[in-house]
Amino acid sequence: MRVLKPEVAQDRKEKILNWVIYNYVSTGRPVSSELIAEEGRFNVSSATIRNILKELENEGYLFQAHTSGGRIPSDKGYRAYVDNVQRMQFLAATEKERLENEYDRRVEQLDGFLKHTSRMLADMSKWAGFVMSADMDLDSVKRLDLLSMGPKSVLSVMFAHSGLIKHAAFSLDHAADKTAVKALSMRLNRRLKDLPISDLPQVIFKEFLHKEKDKGLEELLKKLVEYFRGLAKSEDALYLEGLSRIFSNLEEGSVDDMRNIARLLEEKERFSGLLRERLRDCSLKTKALAEPGKRHIVDVTIGSENSIKEFKNFSLVSSSYCINDKAVGLVGILGYKRMEYPRMISLVDTVSSMMEDMLGEWEKLDFEE
Repeated sequence: MRVLKPEVAQDRKEKILNWVIYNYVSTGRPVSSELIAEEGRFNVSSATIRNILKELENEGYLFQAHTSGGRIPSDKGYRAYVDNVQRMQFLAATEKERLENEYDRRVEQLDGFLKHTSRMLADMSKWAGFVMSADMDLDSVKRLDLLSMGPKSVLSVMFAHSGLIKHAAFSLDHAADKTAVKALSMRLNRRLKDLPISDLPQVIFKEFLHKEKDKGLEELLKKLVEYFRGLAKSEDALYLEGLSRIFSNLEEGSVDDMRNIARLLEEKERFSGLLRERLRDCSLKTKALAEPGKRHIVDVTIGSENSIKEFKNFSLVSSSYCINDKAVGLVGILGYKRMEYPRMISLVDTVSSMMEDMLGEWEKLDFEE
């Protein structure tokens, strides 16, 4: 009887595990030993395949929903598969070109940048796509514009380093001269650039409001202080698109999954909390593991690895996006565990890189006239 070297036997077992999971992801049907023998092309006997499947089951990588049925991947099995495909990820050139074209078309539509990105991820992945910028109190100012819309009306537009844009219109009781508003905008920009958003109310109050003599500008500054106080306490900017795709792909007996997703919509803060944890984790992992010159890594959590128990049948594929080596947001995909991991990982990685490139371009722009 021929005895295989341990490394050869292990390699064969890993290949069979990857084949089983890929087949299950593609078809949604449990995989039998007969199917592996017929289509797997492993050049081994049916008895050997059955023994390997039994080993994989005993080791917790596969399980049988029914005694006489085929094998289904466990969370541990998916994890082994994902760890393998992350070493071999790729995105078809045509898909990458499509992504780049989508971004090119939207580059001027800054206000919809994050929402558009989440929708594009949903469209490309056929699952739910999400983008979350960092907490507002951790985000910082890139640019603040004050635009005079009339004698007693001013529009404020703030660009954050994360790519988030906030705007508000202020009605004044006292007129504010257009030239004076523009000059104030330039002075604010010079002082507030790169400050944390949470610091804005105090700085504007102490350094600008107390010194202002013009009634219209004084009123405008008071409104800005109130506005930024509220903004610093606001929830994360979370954009989640494509949940209907999860509903349309409900698997057999997964009514509970529908309830869980509905609960997610009702308790958005729990999902935001999970993503905040992932953003922190991604930042730490990127610093520890990323190769030189790479600012982010893609993180995958599968089923029970997620801290939210309602996600036991779902996987999250996500990556932080960075500006100047600082993680300023999270981008990713939410879908069933039975997803096409190589493509999802590459999709998230590519989108994260393009967001970094685009935000980097904005970073270089000189907005002062």
